Amino acid sequence: ARNSLALFDQTRKLHGLGDQERLLLHAAALMHDVGYSADPARHHKESRDLILNARLEGFDPREVQIMACLARYHRKAHPDKLHRVYRDLAEEDQSIVDRLAALLRIGDGLDRTHAQSARELRIEHKKGLLRLCVRQDPPSEEDIRAAVRRATWFEEVFGIKLEIVAE
Repeated sequence: ARNSLALFDQTRKLHGLGDQERLLLHAAALMHDVGYSADPARHHKESRDLILNARLEGFDPREVQIMACLARYHRKAHPDKLHRVYRDLAEEDQSIVDRLAALLRIGDGLDRTHAQSARELRIEHKKGLLRLCVRQDPPSEEDIRAAVRRATWFEEVFGIKLEIVAE
């Protein structure tokens, strides 16, 4: 969650989202692996379903659907207008999911080992390139590689090349 929120905060000009969407990202980031105990291989889909069926006070049904989709798309498949739940969202909400899922994927990848190695994230924006500099302790090549593997969706959504480097 910390990684995803740091990315959100440092890329506000890029994604154009506000505090309400930040809250949804935060909540989804905290819940994205909740389905792991039900089925590790399908935990992203299990997490979606658990979020949809939970009584999450303080969130309306639309917000719950967005959070469920974020959990669903934190790994593997990209959002698709044929996928259940996502297809039921308004086009504007699908765009919100696209942007937030791109951030969540990178944030989650940076903690692939669950060692919380990323201590500080810093964005450098150059023409046509966004460089994400990651200060780690302890260093983890696996976390960097996982984030790099998940960069494709970010690049598609934001139309910019993402380079992830360990400092």
